[in-house]
Amino acid sequence: MLLLSILMIGGLYVWLMRYTRHGESVTVPDFYGLRYKKAQALAKKHKMQLVIIDTLNYDPDLPAYAIREQMPRAGDAVKTGRKIYVKINAPHYRKVKIPKLRGVTVRQAKSTLQAMGLKVGKITTKPYFAEVVLEVLHNGDTLRRGDMLPQYSVVDLVVGSGKAPFEADTLE
Repeated sequence: MLLLSILMIGGLYVWLMRYTRHGESVTVPDFYGLRYKKAQALAKKHKMQLVIIDTLNYDPDLPAYAIREQMPRAGDAVKTGRKIYVKINAPHYRKVKIPKLRGVTVRQAKSTLQAMGLKVGKITTKPYFAEVVLEVLHNGDTLRRGDMLPQYSVVDLVVGSGKAPFEADTLE
Protein backbone atom coordinates (compact mmCIF):
# COMPACT_ATOMS: atom_id res chain seq x y z
CA MET A 1 0.00 0.00 0.00
CA LEU A 2 2.87 2.35 0.89
CA LEU A 3 4.69 1.54 -2.35
CA LEU A 4 1.52 2.15 -4.39
CA SER A 5 0.97 5.52 -2.67
CA ILE A 6 4.57 6.58 -3.36
CA LEU A 7 4.25 5.58 -7.03
CA MET A 8 0.93 7.46 -7.40
CA ILE A 9 2.32 10.61 -5.77
CA GLY A 10 5.51 10.40 -7.84
CA GLY A 11 3.52 9.89 -11.05
CA LEU A 12 1.24 12.81 -10.21
CA TYR A 13 4.30 14.98 -9.55
CA VAL A 14 5.89 14.13 -12.91
CA TRP A 15 2.59 14.65 -14.76
CA LEU A 16 2.09 18.07 -13.08
CA MET A 17 5.63 19.17 -14.01
CA ARG A 18 4.99 18.35 -17.68
CA TYR A 19 1.45 19.72 -17.74
CA THR A 20 2.38 23.06 -16.15
CA ARG A 21 5.67 23.26 -18.09
CA HIS A 22 7.52 23.93 -14.84
CA GLY A 23 10.74 25.87 -15.41
CA GLU A 24 9.77 26.98 -18.93
CA SER A 25 9.17 30.71 -19.43
CA VAL A 26 9.56 33.53 -21.91
CA THR A 27 10.13 37.22 -21.22
CA VAL A 28 7.29 39.61 -22.02
CA PRO A 29 8.42 42.22 -24.58
CA ASP A 30 7.67 45.93 -24.16
CA PHE A 31 4.59 46.75 -26.25
CA TYR A 32 4.33 50.41 -25.13
CA GLY A 33 3.92 52.82 -28.05
CA LEU A 34 3.50 50.11 -30.69
CA ARG A 35 0.42 50.18 -32.87
CA TYR A 36 -1.88 47.25 -32.17
CA LYS A 37 -1.10 45.41 -35.44
CA LYS A 38 2.69 45.55 -34.85
CA ALA A 39 2.25 44.57 -31.20
CA GLN A 40 0.09 41.63 -32.25
CA ALA A 41 2.81 40.41 -34.64
CA LEU A 42 5.45 40.74 -31.90
CA ALA A 43 3.26 38.82 -29.45
CA LYS A 44 2.74 36.04 -31.99
CA LYS A 45 6.51 35.84 -32.51
CA HIS A 46 6.91 35.33 -28.74
CA LYS A 47 4.02 32.80 -28.68
CA MET A 48 1.69 35.08 -26.72
CA GLN A 49 -1.77 36.53 -27.34
CA LEU A 50 -2.78 40.18 -27.07
CA VAL A 51 -6.20 41.01 -25.65
CA ILE A 52 -7.54 44.58 -25.67
CA ILE A 53 -9.37 45.29 -22.43
CA ASP A 54 -9.87 49.06 -22.68
CA THR A 55 -9.37 52.19 -24.75
CA LEU A 56 -7.84 55.08 -22.83
CA ASN A 57 -8.38 58.79 -23.45
CA TYR A 58 -6.42 60.16 -26.39
CA ASP A 59 -2.76 60.96 -25.75
CA PRO A 60 -1.41 63.18 -28.55
CA ASP A 61 2.16 61.97 -27.87
CA LEU A 62 1.27 58.47 -29.10
CA PRO A 63 -0.23 57.29 -32.40
CA ALA A 64 -3.87 56.22 -32.52
CA TYR A 65 -4.43 52.63 -31.36
CA ALA A 66 -0.95 52.43 -29.80
CA ILE A 67 -0.45 50.32 -26.68
CA ARG A 68 -0.40 52.48 -23.52
CA GLU A 69 -0.54 49.87 -20.77
CA GLN A 70 0.09 46.15 -20.59
CA MET A 71 -0.31 43.41 -18.01
CA PRO A 72 1.90 41.47 -17.30
CA ARG A 73 4.55 44.19 -17.55
CA ALA A 74 7.52 44.17 -19.92
CA GLY A 75 10.32 41.96 -18.65
CA ASP A 76 8.08 39.62 -16.61
CA ALA A 77 8.61 35.88 -17.10
CA VAL A 78 5.47 34.04 -18.28
CA LYS A 79 4.55 30.73 -19.90
CA THR A 80 4.22 30.49 -23.67
CA GLY A 81 0.67 31.00 -24.88
CA ARG A 82 -0.01 33.55 -22.13
CA LYS A 83 -2.55 36.30 -22.78
CA ILE A 84 -1.18 39.83 -22.47
CA TYR A 85 -3.91 42.31 -21.57
CA VAL A 86 -3.43 45.76 -23.10
CA LYS A 87 -5.06 49.18 -23.06
CA ILE A 88 -4.80 51.21 -26.24
CA ASN A 89 -4.75 54.91 -27.11
CA ALA A 90 -7.99 56.32 -28.50
CA PRO A 91 -7.83 57.62 -32.10
CA HIS A 92 -8.90 61.17 -31.13
CA TYR A 93 -10.06 63.29 -28.22
CA ARG A 94 -13.48 62.37 -26.95
CA LYS A 95 -16.27 64.77 -27.78
CA VAL A 96 -18.10 66.78 -25.15
CA LYS A 97 -21.59 68.24 -25.37
CA ILE A 98 -21.95 72.01 -25.00
CA PRO A 99 -24.26 72.80 -22.05
CA LYS A 100 -26.65 75.74 -21.75
CA LEU A 101 -24.37 78.72 -21.18
CA ARG A 102 -26.41 81.59 -22.54
CA GLY A 103 -27.53 83.79 -19.65
CA VAL A 104 -25.05 82.48 -17.06
CA THR A 105 -22.24 84.50 -15.49
CA VAL A 106 -18.78 84.49 -17.04
CA ARG A 107 -17.32 82.87 -13.94
CA GLN A 108 -19.88 80.06 -14.02
CA ALA A 109 -19.42 79.55 -17.78
CA LYS A 110 -15.61 79.40 -17.40
CA SER A 111 -15.73 76.85 -14.61
CA THR A 112 -18.31 74.71 -16.47
CA LEU A 113 -16.26 74.71 -19.68
CA GLN A 114 -13.00 73.96 -17.88
CA ALA A 115 -14.62 71.10 -15.93
CA MET A 116 -15.70 69.60 -19.26
CA GLY A 117 -12.14 69.80 -20.62
CA LEU A 118 -12.66 72.79 -22.90
CA LYS A 119 -10.45 75.88 -22.88
CA VAL A 120 -11.76 79.43 -22.75
CA GLY A 121 -10.15 81.70 -25.34
CA LYS A 122 -11.07 85.33 -26.00
CA ILE A 123 -13.78 87.02 -23.99
CA THR A 124 -15.34 89.96 -25.81
CA THR A 125 -18.01 92.31 -24.53
CA LYS A 126 -21.10 93.57 -26.24
CA PRO A 127 -23.55 96.22 -25.01
CA TYR A 128 -26.15 94.45 -22.89
CA PHE A 129 -27.88 95.26 -19.61
CA ALA A 130 -26.41 92.24 -17.72
CA GLU A 131 -22.94 90.76 -17.39
CA VAL A 132 -23.86 87.32 -18.73
CA VAL A 133 -22.80 85.07 -21.59
CA LEU A 134 -24.56 86.00 -24.82
CA GLU A 135 -22.78 83.68 -27.27
CA VAL A 136 -20.31 80.80 -27.28
CA LEU A 137 -18.06 80.67 -30.35
CA HIS A 138 -15.67 78.11 -31.80
CA ASN A 139 -13.59 79.18 -34.83
CA GLY A 140 -16.07 82.01 -35.41
CA ASP A 141 -19.12 79.71 -35.46
CA THR A 142 -21.85 80.14 -32.84
CA LEU A 143 -22.35 77.05 -30.69
CA ARG A 144 -25.71 76.00 -29.34
CA ARG A 145 -26.63 73.76 -26.45
CA GLY A 146 -26.05 70.12 -27.44
CA ASP A 147 -23.35 70.82 -30.07
CA MET A 148 -20.36 68.49 -29.80
CA LEU A 149 -16.72 69.56 -29.67
CA PRO A 150 -13.51 67.59 -29.17
CA GLN A 151 -12.13 67.86 -25.65
CA TYR A 152 -9.45 70.59 -25.21
CA SER A 153 -11.01 72.75 -27.95
CA VAL A 154 -10.82 76.51 -27.43
CA VAL A 155 -14.12 78.39 -27.21
CA ASP A 156 -14.59 82.16 -27.16
CA LEU A 157 -17.27 83.93 -25.14
CA VAL A 158 -19.30 87.01 -26.02
CA VAL A 159 -20.40 88.62 -22.78
CA GLY A 160 -22.77 91.45 -21.97
CA SER A 161 -21.11 94.62 -20.69
CA GLY A 162 -23.73 95.29 -18.01
CA LYS A 163 -23.76 98.95 -19.02
CA ALA A 164 -26.56 99.12 -21.58
CA PRO A 165 -30.02 100.27 -20.47
CA PHE A 166 -32.58 97.54 -19.91
CA GLU A 167 -35.05 97.10 -22.76
CA ALA A 168 -37.86 94.56 -22.60
CA ASP A 169 -37.45 93.52 -26.24
CA THR A 170 -33.84 92.36 -25.61
CA LEU A 171 -35.12 89.38 -23.59
CA GLU A 172 -35.87 86.06 -25.27
